[in-house]
Amino acid sequence: MRTDVRVRAPELVGRRWLNTGGHDLSLSELRGRVVLLDFWTFCCVNCLHVLDELRPVEERFPEELVVIGVHSPKFEHEGEPAAVEAAVERYAVGHAVLDDPSW
Repeated sequence: MRTDVRVRAPELVGRRWLNTGGHDLSLSELRGRVVLLDFWTFCCVNCLHVLDELRPVEERFPEELVVIGVHSPKFEHEGEPAAVEAAVERYAVGHAVLDDPSW
């Protein structure tokens, strides 16, 4: 396996982070781990099904895998901060979530 390959990626930037203990995640913190970005919105039934499918994968690979949910609202009401917080709690999202209303 090659270890000299450099991947250049932009920092993940949105309105705010949820489930991170109050700090923003940075790419340097994620170095050396597999990062799965799950772009979702809480009014999409398919997105909610994916949340359920991610749980066992996260449990199986807790050291190797970092799941980050990127909440990108489709409808205006989905972009309200309180609505995003309520959805994260309602659907028991345990991984970090970037609230990104501007996509």
